[in-house]
Amino acid sequence: MVDEETGLRGYLLTKNPAFLQPFHDADRQIDPEFASLAALINQQPDQLSRLQSLQAAQQRWQQKAHDDIQETPSGSGIEAHMLDRKRNMDDIRAQAEEFIHAEETVRVSRSAIANRIDRSTLIGLIVLAALVAALLVWETRRLFHQLAVVYNRQIEEVRSSAAMSYAREQWLNTTIRSIGDAVIACDTEGNVSFMNRVAEQLTGWSELEARGVSLHDVFPIFNEDTRDVVENPVDKVRRLGTVVGLANHTFLVAKDGSEVCIDDSGAPIRDSEGQMIGIVLVFRNINERRASENALMRAEKLATAGRMAASVAHEVNNPLEGLTNLVYIARHSDDMAEIRHLLAQADSELGRIAHITRQSLGFYRETSTPAHFKPAAIVREVTDFYASRALSQGVTFIVNSNTEMEVLGLSGELRQILSNLLANSLDACPRGATIRVEANPASDPRNPVRTGVRISVADTGCGIRSDHIESIFEPFFTTKKDTGTGLGLWVSRELVEKHGGSLRVRSRTSDGKSGTVFSIFLPAEGRRSRVDRLSPSVADSVPMEQAKATLPNGLTLQ
Repeated sequence: MVDEETGLRGYLLTKNPAFLQPFHDADRQIDPEFASLAALINQQPDQLSRLQSLQAAQQRWQQKAHDDIQETPSGSGIEAHMLDRKRNMDDIRAQAEEFIHAEETVRVSRSAIANRIDRSTLIGLIVLAALVAALLVWETRRLFHQLAVVYNRQIEEVRSSAAMSYAREQWLNTTIRSIGDAVIACDTEGNVSFMNRVAEQLTGWSELEARGVSLHDVFPIFNEDTRDVVENPVDKVRRLGTVVGLANHTFLVAKDGSEVCIDDSGAPIRDSEGQMIGIVLVFRNINERRASENALMRAEKLATAGRMAASVAHEVNNPLEGLTNLVYIARHSDDMAEIRHLLAQADSELGRIAHITRQSLGFYRETSTPAHFKPAAIVREVTDFYASRALSQGVTFIVNSNTEMEVLGLSGELRQILSNLLANSLDACPRGATIRVEANPASDPRNPVRTGVRISVADTGCGIRSDHIESIFEPFFTTKKDTGTGLGLWVSRELVEKHGGSLRVRSRTSDGKSGTVFSIFLPAEGRRSRVDRLSPSVADSVPMEQAKATLPNGLTLQ
């Protein structure tokens, strides 16, 4: 408002528009300032009324100032106008002073109230602090008392837990030392830290001697067939971090040089956070079990030989009967031409008997030394041997074995395996059925890098029931009752695994699409020095893409 008055007075005296600049600047700013003051005192009705009166007086003065600027008086009239505007401005100043004085009075009153509140607050805070301090002292004493009680209780619990842990440790130690299986515990580096009595007996090491010694020295293991070193289970546990089983056909060389066939497993020992802190190895002497298995395998071989002998006798009997008849007719004939003809026929029958004899000798000719042989040739020999039986039963043989790939092993054992599978297929096939036998190059379904030969025997017989499929490789399980020993498939799988291969089966029993496929994989490198333990289940996770066959009736077994 002062700027407005000053600008108006300068303009009226000089008529110079430059003096109006402060007037116009103040004119733009004054209404927002009044609005701000109104917002600050909206809770004070008296002050708000004074402010509104002051704003109205200013607006009237401002309107008259605008009129003077539009029609500027001249001569003695200028002085009169300026005095009138001064009196108006003095009234405005008086109202402003009254407004300011009232506001200062409010401020003084509020300051006095604030001072009284501050003093009261300070006194209250002091009292509150004293109360809090007293409460803290009381609570601290109570907590210390409780802590002392809890501490004494925990000391008793620790003593009790220590006594229980010691008793449990002694109980567990006695139990492990007394069980019938051998137990060796190692640290994470594979050094022996514990052995029970059975482990001491089998390894020839005492626990005191073995403690801190590498398990490779205390527990040297080898493959029974190749006598190559087998990966130590502790190394495998450290590498895989899971429970593992020992390779099949493994023996342990004790400290005194004696050999013990064993079966074992290794498992990691973990702390509460899941970190491996040790490894435990459990194994047992299976010499007696291995002897029993060998006896069963010999019994099955004898049974197979008996069945084959009966087959040979049947095959030889037919040409012998014909030979007898030819000799009888020739003996009672006087016609030399007829006698020569009969002798030629007799010679043909003798050749047939000789061929059957050579087949039988070749079938049972076996060596104990592994050698390279062609599985396809063995397939042709065995299927040729069973061809006459298949013909008499009305079963069609389809043979496809053209691969020249060789494998390392015992050819006689492959003959026994194929003999068991073909005999089972013929027993399961009715007249008009088909048996397809194939030998093809393939890769190991468990390790595609390993190559070898896959032999499949697929038939359109009655199939194997789903509740039997899990048991057919178990010893003494048979569905033939009086004619089967229940050892054929078990022996076959043992022989295949001894060669480092695998034997799989798939079967269906639905009407019109029944049949069974047995698939044998033999690796080209022969027997493996390390054969991982396989589950006894035939329906395991190993894929069978390489063990499928399409039969003449359109049935695809996989």
